[in-house]
Amino acid sequence: MSENGRASQVGLGVQLRKLREKAGMTTRSVATALGISPSSVNRNELGQRMPSRDEVGALCALYGVTGEQKVLLIDRAGKSAKSAWLELASKVSDQQATMLVLEQEATSIVGVENTLIPGLAQTAEYARLLMSMSALPGQDLENRVATRLGRQAVLSRPSAPEVRFFLDEAALLRTMSDVRIMREQLEQLLILQRRDNVSLRMVPLTATPHPALDGSFSLYELRDGTSHVFVEARYFAVALTEPADVEPFMKACQKLDDCALDKEESTCLIKDIVGRLGDE
Repeated sequence: MSENGRASQVGLGVQLRKLREKAGMTTRSVATALGISPSSVNRNELGQRMPSRDEVGALCALYGVTGEQKVLLIDRAGKSAKSAWLELASKVSDQQATMLVLEQEATSIVGVENTLIPGLAQTAEYARLLMSMSALPGQDLENRVATRLGRQAVLSRPSAPEVRFFLDEAALLRTMSDVRIMREQLEQLLILQRRDNVSLRMVPLTATPHPALDGSFSLYELRDGTSHVFVEARYFAVALTEPADVEPFMKACQKLDDCALDKEESTCLIKDIVGRLGDE
């Protein structure tokens, strides 16, 4: 399946999971009620398969979903990958839903960022500053900030994933005209660096040309052993799932591992920049 169809499945899966939880049902109780296996329910919610229109209709009946919401869910299940992707591209909530599923199911996450601090490491003020600069029509700023901060709970949950960030030094130097916010953001990175499951690796400005210069991305290793790549831009996102598509990004991470500073050196670099910002 193409990455477009996969991304659409993930977005629908998140909606179905939220409806099940709201109804106070477990995957096992849903499976029993519908006469299917619990694994089928799980696969739907994880975006590993696209349920049919009939299946979604049955789930809506079970969860008490009626009216326009039911029509939209059934319609979404019946759309082609192309039309569903066009819908995804116009809704940031679906992009967030895709990231939420990948982050929740990941056993390891590698974030590569060459311009900004990654969302999983941002402070509220830093996130708010970024979002205010690129506000999208019809979206509430504070809700977007709260959603981003809520995602960070994945770093401290039980059985938290191993998380590595590769950050270009340029991302640490970009104050966006607010030194205080940037200094506090860098101090937050130092706090995260102390976590056993988190590693921030800096790619210095003096490094040879490296893969991150081609663009930022996130690589997820999921519990089922599959690997996924998520690439986000201003108005759309792409979730890559085919091994042939994911492999170049895995190789890029290997190259970054060779040219980035180690964890201790990276900590020293962050502290040095914090010190310089403190003098301004």
